[in-house]
Amino acid sequence: KDFNISIESFVFGSFNNSYKISKDEFVIWMNLLKSVKNSCLLLLASNENIKLNLLKEANKKNIDSTRLIFLEKTNFEDHLSRHSLVDLFLDSFNYNAHTSAVDALWTGLPILTKVGNSFSSRICGSLLKYFKLKSLIAESKEEYFKIAVELATNPEKYKNAREI
Repeated sequence: KDFNISIESFVFGSFNNSYKISKDEFVIWMNLLKSVKNSCLLLLASNENIKLNLLKEANKKNIDSTRLIFLEKTNFEDHLSRHSLVDLFLDSFNYNAHTSAVDALWTGLPILTKVGNSFSSRICGSLLKYFKLKSLIAESKEEYFKIAVELATNPEKYKNAREI
């Protein structure tokens, strides 16, 4: 309620620093919002310019700005508690979640990642492999989108991802 998120919403989120977000994943995230009814995207707002740029890009994709919810930085305890607002953590591509992935896994939040070719784009995938969560590792942008839609629209698949 405090964040204007409907209880019926499927909440995608990324707690990665905003400088990690490239056009590639942001376009996919906007397509997810188009494909998954009653969904929203929770992001960290590291500065006002980035927030305005992301809202501008969302607008270009005809996404209502209210479907992007920006959170300010906060203390660690409150940050961890905000993970309970999110249904699926969407990882960035070129520079995966590192500490953010550990935080999410520690709180029980499933993470979807796409592995790349560099060290920084393989960290989250390595963590997920270690915890035997290979079903949350995409090899391509298309697979990343497909897995996200399946998890958001298939309650049984989502339940299985949460319970692993």
